[in-house]
Amino acid sequence: MPTYFANYLLAGSLGLVSIVIPMLLARREISQAYIMLALFLVFTSLANALPIFIQAAPGIELYSLAIVIPSYICQPIFLWFYVKAICSPTDWHIKQNRYLHFVLPALALIYALVLIFMPSEYLVELMQGQEQTLSQTAELLAMSTFAFMVIWIVQSSFYIYLIISRLITYRRELKQLFASNDKREMGWLFFIISAISVAWLLAFCALLLSFSGEANNALTNTLLLTYFALLWLMSFWGLRQKPGFNERYLQQEDLDAIATLTTMEDTSAKYNRSGLDEARSEKIADKIEQAMIAKSLYLNPDLSLKLLATEVAEKPNYVSQVLNQKLNSSFFDYVNSYRIEHSKQLISENKLPIIEVAFASGFNAKSSFYKAFKMKTGLTPKQFATNEAELGE
Repeated sequence: MPTYFANYLLAGSLGLVSIVIPMLLARREISQAYIMLALFLVFTSLANALPIFIQAAPGIELYSLAIVIPSYICQPIFLWFYVKAICSPTDWHIKQNRYLHFVLPALALIYALVLIFMPSEYLVELMQGQEQTLSQTAELLAMSTFAFMVIWIVQSSFYIYLIISRLITYRRELKQLFASNDKREMGWLFFIISAISVAWLLAFCALLLSFSGEANNALTNTLLLTYFALLWLMSFWGLRQKPGFNERYLQQEDLDAIATLTTMEDTSAKYNRSGLDEARSEKIADKIEQAMIAKSLYLNPDLSLKLLATEVAEKPNYVSQVLNQKLNSSFFDYVNSYRIEHSKQLISENKLPIIEVAFASGFNAKSSFYKAFKMKTGLTPKQFATNEAELGE
């Protein structure tokens, strides 16, 4: 891949970020998640567009490590903040987070300042270390740089683990609280996180080879292309994605409902502490099923755990416990089972088009209807309709 093509990618990345960041910052009043995503894009593009800056101002090449190290250290932190904010059941603010996250960026900034104010002859030694024996000062700088590289890959692995764990828990929370979650499950983020993990691993290898004086152009260009694609995808989906709980942030009673349901603790141990005995559980289960059948609550596309709890005059955490313990189902799956049965009846009557059947059954999107129907019956709605038509002949 020729150098000019890599330069086009770098220039395209900078152009994209310069357009997207103001758009993200304009949405900061909606959620601080957009600020976190903007900062992630800034540090990502800053680290990877450095060759263009060097071409424009060759003098900064000696200080490139002072830019690269803090930029890479900050990337996983702000990506984690973005995921945490976008998946938060309450309105998320940066001040809610501990300062511990900023220890490594602070150390990286101090090291960057050391490099900036270091006499240039030591930096030249560091950059050309393979061609001569290093002085004691340059050797110390080399060891410190390598230490930061190792710390960064360990740090990145830790934050990737946190991010994936939060996304999995977030999906559980949605299923415990809401019956319709279209455009809120954030499946795209799982793909992005996987791709970023690969990109960071490539970046570590590229930095390691560059540091050892054996830079690989093919690896570097692959890394640039990967980051270019990731920046576009993060920008596109980041601008489209609203916070998962936007317009339905939770109150304390809702948080209580999911607090025990999203942990890895044994189910019986979790519920034994709730104070809900067997007789009361049976009574609540009956009230839930009577309300669902008599009032057809499942036809409401905005039905939530809180609304169901209000209908049966019980606490949301009790309703959630009964659904999981007595009825062996999450709120999402429980409501959708009623919706699917209703849709099967409508399809059998053959009076409505499939898309109208979906909306008439309480679904608010064709895609979620098809997915739920196939999961429940093993057939698509059209296949089910065909089977029903053949049986009727």
